[in-house]
Amino acid sequence: MVELLSIDPTARLEAVRRQLAQRRLQQVAVDVPAEWTELDNAARMRLIQRQAQTQQCELAVITRHEATRKAARQVGIPVFMEAEEALKGRWRMESRLPRVDPRNPAATLPEPPPWRREDVVRRQARPSLHRARQGRIQSEARFRRPLPLWLRLLGYSLIGTLLLALLVGFTVYVLPAATITLTPGRQPVAVTVQLTANPDLEVADLEADLLPGRLLESTIELTGTIPTTGSAQRATDLARGSVVFINLSSTPVTVPSGTIVSTGTGTPVSFRTVAPTEVGGGVGSRATAPIEAVEPGIQGNVRASAITIVEGAMRFRVRVTNQDGTFGGGAQLTPVVTQADRDNLLAQLQAAAQARAVESLQQEVAPGEWLPPETVKTFVIAQAFTAFNDEETAELGLTLRTLVQGVAVNEEEARQALLLALQASIPSGGKLVADSFAMQRLPGATAIDRSVQFTMAVNADYVPLIEPADVRTLVAGQSPDAATEALQARWLLERAPEFYLDPEWTGVLPRLGRRIQVRVEYDDSVTP
Repeated sequence: MVELLSIDPTARLEAVRRQLAQRRLQQVAVDVPAEWTELDNAARMRLIQRQAQTQQCELAVITRHEATRKAARQVGIPVFMEAEEALKGRWRMESRLPRVDPRNPAATLPEPPPWRREDVVRRQARPSLHRARQGRIQSEARFRRPLPLWLRLLGYSLIGTLLLALLVGFTVYVLPAATITLTPGRQPVAVTVQLTANPDLEVADLEADLLPGRLLESTIELTGTIPTTGSAQRATDLARGSVVFINLSSTPVTVPSGTIVSTGTGTPVSFRTVAPTEVGGGVGSRATAPIEAVEPGIQGNVRASAITIVEGAMRFRVRVTNQDGTFGGGAQLTPVVTQADRDNLLAQLQAAAQARAVESLQQEVAPGEWLPPETVKTFVIAQAFTAFNDEETAELGLTLRTLVQGVAVNEEEARQALLLALQASIPSGGKLVADSFAMQRLPGATAIDRSVQFTMAVNADYVPLIEPADVRTLVAGQSPDAATEALQARWLLERAPEFYLDPEWTGVLPRLGRRIQVRVEYDDSVTP
């Protein structure tokens, strides 16, 4: 009878072996899941085959997994695609290896290799513990024999010489120590940097010499007056005279006061009657009426017979003429406003606003900022004159409102840019002296649109870097005087080096550089 052994997809190979060990039937068919890969090689397949041989049962495998099928065929285990074929029982396991004897599993193992057999023979032929102990006693007895006297004296001499050499070397090289104190001297350095402050920049780019500026604005309102320089003729008196009205009808005509008459040729000049006039009845009747010019000025002085027109309804009843000319119209020169007056007054107030612009913006400057005067600009936003061109007036006034703009520069950011330029100009490892830092702005700043470009010069002192390792290499084994001369020739020192020798009787610096301690003292003003 064939027993079907189904395997859980999550089971391990050892669990399958334990299940197989519990079977006592003659034939067992193992149903392997589709994706179970625990039996996909011949070594693992051999393990369950040996377990089946131990149980003295026949083993078959049911699977469609190609690697598992191949491994089963390699060790001689029948393989089926379907469980129905295996349950028929018409199969036998043909093991290509000897069967395992449960009572003596090592009986079927091959003979050990030659090297393994020799090792077994050597362990079996190993001498006894007593013989080994006797051999060691004889070996130690040979070393207990005293050496010859001359050999012992030679050994003692060599040891003494070695100890003496060690003592001398320790005294000369290891025992001496020294401390050297150096104070570096200052060296000047000067740098000129062209910086640009831009109000549109939010963060400073010190490597590109760009600084953020702050746009300042203020308003200035000024009022000024100047005498007018223009002149024009101004009419002062009315021309006067008389006219003769001639009746055109048979009935009397009354010419009322204020009747307008005018000249008939050239530019019309109007006159008005100053009193009512009665003209008798009958065609051709005449009457004289006093008149005066409507507008003052010399244009009212007209010749005789020039007034020929009657205006209004009276022109159908009478006609007019002047037998004599009119006189008395006068004019005089009066001051008037010219365009030059307006331009001059505007220029004066703009100049006054420009002069006050810097002072006006200084009130907007925050602490730690600096306002370049070259960035200050004025813009006219409103102007109001008291008179128009050609208007009669002796004085012209103007109210001017001006917008003032400028760019403020942060002094600390400019200082940082100069420090960066100084650090780049000094030798590697040099240190700046803080109290020697002095900067100044050179004249000639240039305003470009809303930004300003200016040049700053900075002077400072720095101290060079002194490496202790270089000092040790330079002065090792020298006397203090020779070391002082060598150090002053190599570096600029503020004062002579200070030496401390231990012990002092040596008179020279240690030959081993690591026994020399170098102290470099910088002033408190030196930046780290």
